[in-house]
Amino acid sequence: MMEKEIYTIEDVLNTEEHAELIGGNLVIINYTSPAHNSVVGDMYLSFREFIKKNNGNCKVFSENVALFCNELSDETKNEFYLPDLMVVCDEEGIKDDGVHTAPLFVAEVTSDSTRKYDYTNKMITYRDIGVKEYWIIDIQKKMVTKYLIDDDYAPITYLHPDNVSVSVYDGELVIDFSEMF
Repeated sequence: MMEKEIYTIEDVLNTEEHAELIGGNLVIINYTSPAHNSVVGDMYLSFREFIKKNNGNCKVFSENVALFCNELSDETKNEFYLPDLMVVCDEEGIKDDGVHTAPLFVAEVTSDSTRKYDYTNKMITYRDIGVKEYWIIDIQKKMVTKYLIDDDYAPITYLHPDNVSVSVYDGELVIDFSEMF
């Protein structure tokens, strides 16, 4: 019986492809759709403008910025993600190669290659490393699922939402999905 190969962070860093390490599996993400890119861009601008307007010290990152989850978990997890959007407030955890601290907020926009992981492995890992709020934006189903650390990551689902408020900002930041969906 052939053993399954377990990949490492080094393997991901050495690949020329856009890839994540999820549960020891190398997951190649070939491309994103225009709709995916538009949702991420609109959310990025909403968060960036809100933080700037409120003189916040958090940084917003979108796609292709590494999150070294393996360093943030008590367990020996083999996880390295490229979240679609993350808000990071601990500047010391932001390094040249990526983010080495738990983000305040993370959003993943579903795609065919990552959908199953967004709802399983990633949700569990984000909870375990202390992400206070995690959203899954399913553009195909026109649905947003929100997980909050204060609610033990019980899912809150919004079907065809016009607006969804960001809980970590006490609802002062509202993301407008009316044109995104």
